[in-house]
Amino acid sequence: MKEDICTIPVNEVFEVKDGCPICRMRAELEERALDFVMGAAMMEPDIRHETNHLGFCPQHINMMCTRSNRLSLALMLESHLEEIDNAVFGSHQPSVLHSPASLATASAGDAGEITHSCYVCNRMNRSLDKELDTLFKMWKNEAEFRESVRNQPCFCLADYALLLSKGIKSLDKKSFPEFYEAVSSVTRKGLDGLREDISGFCKMYDYRNNGADFGNLRDAVKNAVAFLNGRR
Repeated sequence: MKEDICTIPVNEVFEVKDGCPICRMRAELEERALDFVMGAAMMEPDIRHETNHLGFCPQHINMMCTRSNRLSLALMLESHLEEIDNAVFGSHQPSVLHSPASLATASAGDAGEITHSCYVCNRMNRSLDKELDTLFKMWKNEAEFRESVRNQPCFCLADYALLLSKGIKSLDKKSFPEFYEAVSSVTRKGLDGLREDISGFCKMYDYRNNGADFGNLRDAVKNAVAFLNGRR
């Protein structure tokens, strides 16, 4: 497959042999989504309609707060808070046709829906789906890319599950078994390394090992947590 605008980002994240490439892909897409929504796009009517309706998850709104363009965030929040007022309270006024319990249930449902939605997550996940579609096409057509997948140091547990669940749907019966073997082998290898490092980290606290050289084992807990929470 000739390298193009779709394959270049996938190749780039797999060229770096450090941690989980899908975590790295997701992090890059997350940055792009944040740059997009905090830039001039936030003044586009269709974008503002989406941000007003969806809002932002706690993680992404906190990340937006750390950026320099607070005015962009404030403008989005101004109209988003108005949307919340209309959806959660304005749409559920006391009425002889509805009991307080039914109004409260509807209001709580709308509030809960807003708190669990996020414009940045949606945009990032749409982009991730497209890059994963490209990944599977590259797996089927490029021997060099298949080798790059096999040479990864690890896939985190969440992305191992993601790759296999999407791979079953995207790859044919001829291509999937080899993909499954490669991804499983890489993930198991990474897991074995983490288990060894965690055991070594525990041994650091054995008085009999005072003065021993433990190398990079001080990062063992951080790396194991990253493997489990999808930030490897």
